[in-house]
Amino acid sequence: MEDLLQQIQALDLSDQQTLLSSLVTSSSPDAQLSLLLPSITAASSYVKWRLVTLFAGQDTPDLFTLLPPELQVSILVYIDGISLLEASQVSKEWNRVIKSQSQIWFKKCKELGVNVEKINSDCDWHQIYVSSLRQQLCMKNGTAFTERFMQLQNCKKAVKAVDYQHGFLCTVSEEDYVNIWQLELNIPVLAFPVQRAVSCIKFKPKSFLVCGHFVGILTSWDLSVMTDHSCIVYDSLNDTPGENTLLKCKFKMHAGPVFSCDFSKELDLVVSGGADECIKLWCLSSGLIVKSLPNQDHWVLRVILLPDLTYELEHVIICMTRDNVNKICWPSNCANELNNDKSATDDKENIVRANQMGDLNKIIFQSRIQRNEGNNNFFTPGLQQSTKFVGLIKQDIDEKHANLCIYDIQTFQIIHNITLKFKVKKLLALGNRFALLLTIGNVLYSSTLVAVDIVTGETVGTHPVPHSKMTTPDGAQLVVGDTDWLDGLRGYVPDDTPCMSSSNSGNELANKNQNLACSAPLKEKLENCNDSGVVTSPINNDNRFDNAEGVDHNIPCCSSSVRGFQDLDTRIKEIHLDNNNFNTVTYSSDFPPASRSKSNFSHGKMRLERPSHLVLAAGVQCEPGRLFTLWWSNYKIMSKYKEE
Repeated sequence: MEDLLQQIQALDLSDQQTLLSSLVTSSSPDAQLSLLLPSITAASSYVKWRLVTLFAGQDTPDLFTLLPPELQVSILVYIDGISLLEASQVSKEWNRVIKSQSQIWFKKCKELGVNVEKINSDCDWHQIYVSSLRQQLCMKNGTAFTERFMQLQNCKKAVKAVDYQHGFLCTVSEEDYVNIWQLELNIPVLAFPVQRAVSCIKFKPKSFLVCGHFVGILTSWDLSVMTDHSCIVYDSLNDTPGENTLLKCKFKMHAGPVFSCDFSKELDLVVSGGADECIKLWCLSSGLIVKSLPNQDHWVLRVILLPDLTYELEHVIICMTRDNVNKICWPSNCANELNNDKSATDDKENIVRANQMGDLNKIIFQSRIQRNEGNNNFFTPGLQQSTKFVGLIKQDIDEKHANLCIYDIQTFQIIHNITLKFKVKKLLALGNRFALLLTIGNVLYSSTLVAVDIVTGETVGTHPVPHSKMTTPDGAQLVVGDTDWLDGLRGYVPDDTPCMSSSNSGNELANKNQNLACSAPLKEKLENCNDSGVVTSPINNDNRFDNAEGVDHNIPCCSSSVRGFQDLDTRIKEIHLDNNNFNTVTYSSDFPPASRSKSNFSHGKMRLERPSHLVLAAGVQCEPGRLFTLWWSNYKIMSKYKEE
């Protein structure tokens, strides 16, 4: 036996394992037990513990990984997205299987509220879900938005009307002074006064601005003088329309204040509604009235023009009064009727204009939504529309909640009726997936911005905002910025451009040096302006964005903004100096200056920053001369929350 034992010990470990396996496998179960039990009993405690853990894994196999792929999909489809993310942390094999199910993650993205129509079908839906979930969590914990205050030009009172279009912001203060801002560089591009008190505005950059006035008239202003990187300031303008002034037309008139207006340059049409319970349609180019729809049931508080630019279906106006919402339609193409009408005028200009506007003689009130169905219901501002829906708020005086009612934009049939657990001040915006509301805040004279999922009815995000006093029944002093995200999330990456953060002294010094470097050519031109008589576009001495009290003052500077600022130095030649060395505005030959005045512009103290997308702009009564703005937080600020 000793000789046999010595021979076995002389073998390699692999040969010993082969010999032992052969003895065990060739024996009966009783013989195997008799063979292995003494060996295990004689082993050390560590070996016994390892054997227990190994046998436990063999006795309870991973049934999920043993299932066919079809059954794995059938199980995973019933699990919510967050639970799937937790399950993927069980093991590497589970992580591989769960992440590979693109169809399941596509479905979870739709349930979460991702706008899948705007994303390529071959993308990583797991990653899209994770990034969109992170965005939604940031909206809930208050880190998704950043507050700023914009210092307006020549304004010492509160903002009473504001509008946003395609990266430009237009404001009118209580002094009736218009400011138009290019938000990409945070600079004003056009400022001018308006003669009569403005109640509401609607504008399109580099095209037209239409103002409604409390005296019942409307005015249109030519914005073709706008440029992306220069600022033109008018201290006064002629009150008579003409070729040498920004004022193009006066629309006379309503018998009361104008509360809402909208226009389409393609249709050459302006629509307005006011306190005279009348909707009026005007010719944009001539200022003449083309149709009047009197005897509405109450004040007309909101009008929305939805033109059919294909000229194949019909033009639509959606209007709101205190009691009802009406859908007004008329054919968008009347060319055949005009050609067949022998009594039609031979004036080609009138024919072309009529073709653009459609057949206004066939206007019909197609649909109606009743707002006040009970005696205790009261009016809540906000009629909003998306590509699919029309939304409004209904709430009762005695109840502590409101209802968000969503209707199909074509049929006006109700799609969603969401009961909210709070009172609503105004419905600010509506998308195909989310709605944005202004509610009563937790503190006196404060409000809260609330985002609601119109499919699930859940609140997906909130943010406190300052109190904003209503300047018109529908709140003309409030406007929502970019609304694409209301149609669905697309992952929280608002700006991937590398930014320089000023969170530490080294970066702050680099930021300062960059600003000085890009402003040095401007300073040189300002010093030599007496010789050349020309300096570049003015930038206000004050910071374009001053953070609100209690908000982080670390504002990043983006490299792309610096490049844009350098372009501003080389492209703009708009400001001259007079004999008193005061900066005054010069214009092209078509727009001579109406007057000269001091300008408080300077490049040296300009704090550059490229903000992310605008969420909300509001005139605040307690901040005269400044406009409250809310932005999506930039990518660098959000990176630390991603790590956490």
